[in-house]
Amino acid sequence: MNPYHKTTGIIIKVRSYGEANKHLTIYTKAYGKIHAVAKGAKKMKSRFGSTVELFTETKLFLYKQAYADLYLLTQSQISTHFKNISKDVKKYTYASAVSDFMNTFVPFGEKSHSLYELFIHTLHRLDTQKHEDKVFSMFMVKFLTQVGFRIALDSCTSCGADLKQNKRMSVSPKHGGVVCETCASGISTVEVYNNTLKLMDFLHRKTFDTLSKITIENQSHMEIEKVVEHFLEYNFELKLKSLKVMESIRSYGE
Repeated sequence: MNPYHKTTGIIIKVRSYGEANKHLTIYTKAYGKIHAVAKGAKKMKSRFGSTVELFTETKLFLYKQAYADLYLLTQSQISTHFKNISKDVKKYTYASAVSDFMNTFVPFGEKSHSLYELFIHTLHRLDTQKHEDKVFSMFMVKFLTQVGFRIALDSCTSCGADLKQNKRMSVSPKHGGVVCETCASGISTVEVYNNTLKLMDFLHRKTFDTLSKITIENQSHMEIEKVVEHFLEYNFELKLKSLKVMESIRSYGE
């Protein structure tokens, strides 16, 4: 097996590894999520420079022996640098939350072209546009679909009965969608406005280009976060740290 590999990836986590090295978590086009070590990357005159900074899309030249746990980064070149994210607290926080989703809920070694495209398009929109909250809400809805969950609106996901379109609806992480009033009794559900569920369906079907044409209320953003968070935490038994700061960041600078 050839130990040399070449691909492009987005840096989603960076931490120290010894005195001079960096340990990287990267979501790559060819190999999915991987761990890699950049030796000497903490040194002032490191050859890696800004190619191993958070949220950078980098062309990677890697070395990995069979059965080794870590890739070794031998060369790197910036493909896309999101300069505005690193300069703006609000953009940086939303980008960190997006990376938290990728780091927490995406398995290692499983590549997905559509998930990579969602990740890079989300960072691009966060970098170049205002209304970061709308970009983040669309990302969350599409990410939920990417990992296997799309909330059905027409029928109860527990018993199959047609749903009454009430003002408030019950969503069950256990059953994977909206449940009727009968099935909602006695189980853990997330109660949200019906309009929020319709908005989630809209965001699932549309592209980022449509965001400039719509208005999303803060209540809807918070309910989308609540639904997505409960679904992911129930099914993966993992918690997101980043969503705890979203409410305060949303009002930053307004």
